[in-house]
Amino acid sequence: MGYINKLIRLSLLLVSGAVFFVSLSPAMQRKIAAKGLIPDQYRFGDLYNTSNLLKFKEVDFAKNTSLVETDKPKTRYSNVDLYTIGDSFTPMDTSFYAGDKNFHIWLGVNVDTVKLDTAKKSILVVEVIERTIQERLLQEYEGLYIKKGFQIKGDSNEKEIVNPDEGNSFWWDKFGDQINQRIEFLLFNFNPFLKLKELKSAIMLSWFDRTHTGAIISRNHQYLFYTIEADKKSVLSPFHEVTEASVDSVVKHINTIRTYYKNRGFAEVYFCLIPNKVTVCENDRFEYNHQISRIENNPLLETPMISVQATIRKHPEWFHKSDGHWNVSGKRYWLQKTNELVRTWSEK
Repeated sequence: MGYINKLIRLSLLLVSGAVFFVSLSPAMQRKIAAKGLIPDQYRFGDLYNTSNLLKFKEVDFAKNTSLVETDKPKTRYSNVDLYTIGDSFTPMDTSFYAGDKNFHIWLGVNVDTVKLDTAKKSILVVEVIERTIQERLLQEYEGLYIKKGFQIKGDSNEKEIVNPDEGNSFWWDKFGDQINQRIEFLLFNFNPFLKLKELKSAIMLSWFDRTHTGAIISRNHQYLFYTIEADKKSVLSPFHEVTEASVDSVVKHINTIRTYYKNRGFAEVYFCLIPNKVTVCENDRFEYNHQISRIENNPLLETPMISVQATIRKHPEWFHKSDGHWNVSGKRYWLQKTNELVRTWSEK
């Protein structure tokens, strides 16, 4: 009997040690999930993952978010190279763009050093989601879009590439606040546990009209939003007051980014501001601050804009029901606008 107890304790120790070890590394967790050994925590969308509301469980999430071979451009323009900087709204493979060569930086995730081809027109497009405008285009703009943007080979002002993770503590990364979340996902993201979470979430919503922290449901219960974008107390919300001085500062920084890259050989730099999901699906939740329009129509603005909000706001179906990002329809619209720009430049 004592041998069996020891064996049980040893087994539990090995299992708990393995769980802890895997939880130390998000990259390892993703690799194991890709092999099907553990469930992908975001397989039904990040807002379902936060709320566990069955109504928003998008079981065909992967299909609804994935571009296909037929989305690739039928024509590529040999005299234009396209460069893009964006966030989690523009992670698509560069083969979907129509430039002769296409380069992409996922802001804060990777940095790239490139050599501009002087025989071609090099165009840069910067995508920014509405909720991050005040966060990324004020104090942080130089560090994010210049120091961690495209570095130009041979540029006399070429900067040493900055590792996006530089300055982060190894031990804090491994033992910081996110490890508890990763352990929870690792242990309780299997389907039987999700059923229990869904039951709890349904009770919270039906009895108390509440959702889990991090997600907010629309007043008609048809849409889920990130708390940071739907709560008017959040400084990143489109319902939070934004001063004229702040808008002017954002515009000046956009112009500075454009000037920097044009001085380094780019033919032109464009910005594209994408409206939040809540802006599209429940714009009248509170008083809207109209930040995108105020930037695009600001008299100080010198940078050309790819204005998309008028079209996107007519299409709430372009956003995932279980996630804060747009689905494949939104991605196709982005590609259409960007590739149209490439075509226009090819004719100049």
